Amino acid sequence: MLRIFLIVVSVWVVGMPAETFAHGTDYRIISKKAVVMEFFYSDKKPMQYAEVLILSPKNDTIEYQNGRTDQNGRFAFLPEMPGEWRVKVNDGVGHAVSAAVAVNPENAGNSTENLAGDVPQKQSGMLDSVPKIVKLIFGVSLLANFFLGLSVWKRRID
Repeated sequence: MLRIFLIVVSVWVVGMPAETFAHGTDYRIISKKAVVMEFFYSDKKPMQYAEVLILSPKNDTIEYQNGRTDQNGRFAFLPEMPGEWRVKVNDGVGHAVSAAVAVNPENAGNSTENLAGDVPQKQSGMLDSVPKIVKLIFGVSLLANFFLGLSVWKRRID
């Protein structure tokens, strides 16, 4: 009887549904010290989806960051050092603008003093979206099938 109990417990532990360690997604707010700019034409219409190049004060030939403006002509970046940052925007059809942004020492850097403390940092796995009742039914089903198999095996032996 002890032997059957150990087998049952072993199979139960091995077959118990567990959360998988799949790649999940999440986010966090790193800083609220971003430089946010808005680009527009002379008639005040936004430069939608225009190419943006950010050049740092340290290196004005290799871009620090690149991207595109959003549908409202806005773009944001987080400068990591003080100085004069260059921003070049080109809409691809002949309109371009270049701007210089002066960043103060207190506004630069990846300072942790502005980390958002209330943002949950939970990594999500594959089984997170499965309701608990489904997990419970699956576990009970495994146990029921195991005991059914044991009873069939015991009848064959007897």
